[in-house]
Amino acid sequence: MHDHPGHTHGYNMNRAFYIGIALNTAFMAAEFLIGYFNHSLALIADAGHNFSDVVSLIISLIGLRLIHRSATPNFTYGYKKASVLTSLINAVLLILVVVYIFKEGIERLNAPPRVTGDLIMITAGIGVLINTISAFLFFRGQKEDINVRAAFVHLLVDALVSVGVVVSGLIITLTGWHIVDTVISFVIGTVILISGWGLLRESLRLTLEGIPKDIDISEIKKLISGNAHVRDLHHVHIWALSSRENALTAHIVLDTCNAGEVQKIKNEIKQKLAQKNIRHVTLETDSKRAECNDITC
Repeated sequence: MHDHPGHTHGYNMNRAFYIGIALNTAFMAAEFLIGYFNHSLALIADAGHNFSDVVSLIISLIGLRLIHRSATPNFTYGYKKASVLTSLINAVLLILVVVYIFKEGIERLNAPPRVTGDLIMITAGIGVLINTISAFLFFRGQKEDINVRAAFVHLLVDALVSVGVVVSGLIITLTGWHIVDTVISFVIGTVILISGWGLLRESLRLTLEGIPKDIDISEIKKLISGNAHVRDLHHVHIWALSSRENALTAHIVLDTCNAGEVQKIKNEIKQKLAQKNIRHVTLETDSKRAECNDITC
């Protein structure tokens, strides 16, 4: 019974990924074709962003599925870290999309092609609707998993970007300033860069076994040292096993070496650490008491 909510959550997230992938693939293809045949870099840029979203959704889904695969003799932690790796790939994809958009935009500044404002507004308006619906599917899960959060951020940013494209289409229709299409593509690229940079930093931190950003190591040390029986604490290491599971190892010196008392102290510390989202805990213990010399608890 304890695991049932997790299975339900996983099922709902899988379904959200499938729906998001289907909706965004269909729209991405349509938006690219419309942008290509109407010479709209803003639509092509938005389609490129949507393409990165489709790829990132697929990669994130794979990472989410790998989390639940059992450990093997060669992968003793299982494939949990795959979720962190997939978030890093997502971030790199976003940066590559930005490079493409800026390159195309610079080449078009001197001779902006004529575009159809009405068509841009309609196409981007559909994009706003699709991306908003897709982002909503991941709203609840994004608080628990960096992969789901990556999907949520990608889709929400896409919805906002599409709003900008709608505005560009309106301006072109009213004024005939075709260069607005290129200018909006730069704005889109900047928005993508900002959202992708944060994801890239966090992914690199977790890939390099850095402390997850929601964990304060000084607070964790105080929590462990706060136990009345702990006399010393060192060799504290905290890292992410996956995008949703954190681990800790530490060496603690106690005022007792009684096996029963030691186990009780460990359990108390582990319960408090679990409240800080650290559930995979390994504690090495020994004692400073004279009668415990040469005894490791």
